[in-house]
Amino acid sequence: MKAVYFPFTYLSESTARRLAWLVGPVVVYQPLETAIPAEIKDLEAKGLIEIRTPLAGDEDRLRSALSEFTEWASLNPGKLTAGADFLGARQGEVPFFDETAVNRIRSDIKNYGQAGRTEAKMDEGFSARLFLVLAQENDRAVDSLGQDLDRFKAMEKDFLETLKDADEAGFSRKAYASTLWREDRGARSTGQRIRAWANLAAADENLPEVMITTSPAVADLLLEKSEKGNGLEKLGDTRLTMPEEIGEPLLDRLLSGLGEGTIDLSGDICAKGWPAAPSETGADICLYAAVNRSPADWVGRLNDPDSVSSSAAKGTIHTLVVAVEV
Repeated sequence: MKAVYFPFTYLSESTARRLAWLVGPVVVYQPLETAIPAEIKDLEAKGLIEIRTPLAGDEDRLRSALSEFTEWASLNPGKLTAGADFLGARQGEVPFFDETAVNRIRSDIKNYGQAGRTEAKMDEGFSARLFLVLAQENDRAVDSLGQDLDRFKAMEKDFLETLKDADEAGFSRKAYASTLWREDRGARSTGQRIRAWANLAAADENLPEVMITTSPAVADLLLEKSEKGNGLEKLGDTRLTMPEEIGEPLLDRLLSGLGEGTIDLSGDICAKGWPAAPSETGADICLYAAVNRSPADWVGRLNDPDSVSSSAAKGTIHTLVVAVEV
C-alpha cells in the first residue's frame, strides 16, 4: 500500500529513511511545481520519497505573493509568532505566521486576482498552496537549525572523549548522551496545516491509502475531531527497532491486510502481523483507522467538514493513519 506524509511538504533525510523502513517510499506533496526544494528532489533521487504536485498553475501569482510577504516579514519581524523574529532576521528566509497573519494574507491575495477568477474554490486552493509554501520555508529553517544543533552535540561528544581524567575533573562523559529537544512542527497552526494539506491532497486522483505523520500534535487534534465525522479508532501501538538497511517495509503486510479488509480490525493486532520488537532505540508506532471511510472521503472531510460522504474506493475499505514518534 502507498503511504503519504502529512500534513507536511518538507522532511529531513533521516525522517524519510525511518518512514521508508516502515511503509516504503512515502508520497510528499509539493505546493509549487517550479520551486521544489533541492533537498526534496534529492530524497526522490535516492528512492526515499515520491514527489507529487496535485495542484498546478498560478505559479507567478504565488511567487509574487510570497515575495511580497517575505519583504513584509523582513520589515516587521516582531509582529509574527514567538521566535519568528529570529527567522525573519535571516536574509532570504520566510518566517512562520499566526492566524492573524493568515487572515491578512488571505486579504492580500485578492490583490493578485485576475478578472473573471473569483471562484471560491480557486481562491481556496491558492490560499492553501501559499500557506504550505510559507510553512515549508519555516520547516526548512527549523531543520537547518536542528542540523546545527546535532553538529554541536557531536563536537561536544568528541571534546569530552578526548579529555583525560574528565570524570575526575568534574566532567561527565555521559552528559552528551542527553537527547536534544526537538520542536513538533505540527504543534504550530495545527488545524491550518491539516486543512491546507487536505486541500492539496483532495486534488490527487490516486490518493494513497495510508496517511503517516510524525507530529504528536497532529495525531492529538485528529483524535479530538473524532466526534465530528472524522473519527479514528486506535488499533494498536508498539515500539519498533529500525533496521540498518532498508528492506521490505516493516508494516507493509499488516497495512495491506487491514486496508483491504483481509485482516479484521478487531482483536489482537500483534497476533495478526504486527511486528512488535520492543527496544530502547527505535520508533514508537501507533496505528489508527477510519473504519469504512475511503481515503478520498476522509481527506475530503478534513478539507471540508460539511462535504458529503462518498463510497469507498475499490479495494480500499478503511483509511489507515500511522503516527510515528522517534
